[in-house]
Amino acid sequence: MNGYRAFVKKEWMENTRNYRLLIMLALFLVFGLLSPFTAKFMPELLAALASDMQITLAEPAAVDSWAQFYKNVSSLGLSLVIILFSTCLSGEYVKGTLTIMLTKGLSRPAIVLSKFSVMVAIMSISYWLCFGVTYGYTAYFWRGEALPHTVFAAFALWLAGVMYLSILMLGCVLFRQAFTAILFFLGINTAISLVGMIKQIKVCSPLILTSKNVDLLSGTVTGGEFVVPIVITLIIIVGALAAAVVLFNKKQL
Repeated sequence: MNGYRAFVKKEWMENTRNYRLLIMLALFLVFGLLSPFTAKFMPELLAALASDMQITLAEPAAVDSWAQFYKNVSSLGLSLVIILFSTCLSGEYVKGTLTIMLTKGLSRPAIVLSKFSVMVAIMSISYWLCFGVTYGYTAYFWRGEALPHTVFAAFALWLAGVMYLSILMLGCVLFRQAFTAILFFLGINTAISLVGMIKQIKVCSPLILTSKNVDLLSGTVTGGEFVVPIVITLIIIVGALAAAVVLFNKKQL
């Protein structure tokens, strides 16, 4: 446990010094600001640009702000998370620092779990900052428009992000190059997407956590429909981490 805490501290300091934490916070802050502002003022901007044309646009609502939030975060936001953390082990392989740490008594599971913990912590801080900013401006622009399951819908997307990081962690253990780890992640994510298209098991797919958030807010779907996908997602997270630990124990450094 002491080794785990020490490595977590080392990882946190490293992510601070290489500006990964700052980059994540800045990017997600921008996403948090863009979502409500885009929903609120884009119709006016389009109307101004098309002054010579007759365009009828619906009055923006609070759900439009959240639609922008989920669109920005689930596509650009989580993609940037994967790219930024794809080097979590490749740099250690190149420098040979892992061998030094292991000779000093640090366990291999501690390395994998501490790196994953810091990745999740940075992603979580950035994500919930983004959510808080969007929530605040949405409440300001659309006073009185309360939407159901706002936090639960955000939790579902956050959990999907944790799942993505667990798959990436497994890829980083399997492959020494960051680019190959990203390809592994894309392959697994594509497989999950294809399986999720099968009608009989579509309702169980983790894709629901990234695609039905706005439907949950608008009342088109219920919170109960997220339960099984959440359980499946948790199984994937635990399975990917367990596989990463086992494989890293056997890996030649």
